[in-house]
Amino acid sequence: MVNLLVIDDDKEILEGLVKKIKELFPNINVIPYESIEKLQRNADMVSYQYVLSDIFIGKQSGIDAYNIMSRNGKIPVVYMSGADQNEFDVYDAPHVYFLQKPIDDAKLQKALDKLFNSKQMLTIKTSGRESYVDVAKIMYLESDKRIVHIITIDNMYNTYAKLDDYDYLTSSGFLRISKSCIVNKAFIEEKTREKIKLNNGEEMAISRHYQ
Repeated sequence: MVNLLVIDDDKEILEGLVKKIKELFPNINVIPYESIEKLQRNADMVSYQYVLSDIFIGKQSGIDAYNIMSRNGKIPVVYMSGADQNEFDVYDAPHVYFLQKPIDDAKLQKALDKLFNSKQMLTIKTSGRESYVDVAKIMYLESDKRIVHIITIDNMYNTYAKLDDYDYLTSSGFLRISKSCIVNKAFIEEKTREKIKLNNGEEMAISRHYQ
C-alpha cells in the first residue's frame, strides 16, 4: 500500500482533505497529522512515500520542517497554503507542486497525479535503520519465510516483512509471478507462460496460479 502523509494544523481542513483524497485515490493510504512535533515523536513508527503539507503549521513553517517530512530530500512533497505566495519563498525547499487554498478538486487531483508520478522511493527498514531506494532501480523482490530480499541493479537489501506488503507495486510497473516473487517489468527481457528471463540473464519460474 502506498502511504501519503498529509499535514495541516486546521482539523476541519485536514479531515476534508483526507476524505477527498480517499475519493480521488481509493488505493492510497492517507496518514493525517496536525503537527510536526507529533510526527517527530512517532517518526520511527510512521512509514510514507509521499507528503502533502501546509506551509504554516502552528508556529512552525512546513519549509523549516522539510528535512523531517522529506527524510532529507528522499520523499517527494507537495506544499499548500492560504497565504499569498509573495509572503514566503516556497522554492526554499524542493517540491513537486504548490496548491493555493482553498483547494478545488481538479487542482488537488492534478497535484497528486504529479506527486504520485514523481520518483518513487521505497523505504526499507534493515537492522534498526532506514534505507531509501529508487523503485525504478529495483529488479525484483523475493521472499524467504519472513524475510524479503530486495534486489536492485547495484545492491541487495534484506528486510523483515511479508511480500504482500509490496503488492501495491504491481500497479506501477511490477509483475507478481509467484507467491514469493515480484518482478520489475522494465528488467524483463523475455517472457513465456512458464518463466521470465531478466536482462541480466536470470530466469525465474511463473507459478501456475499467476500464469
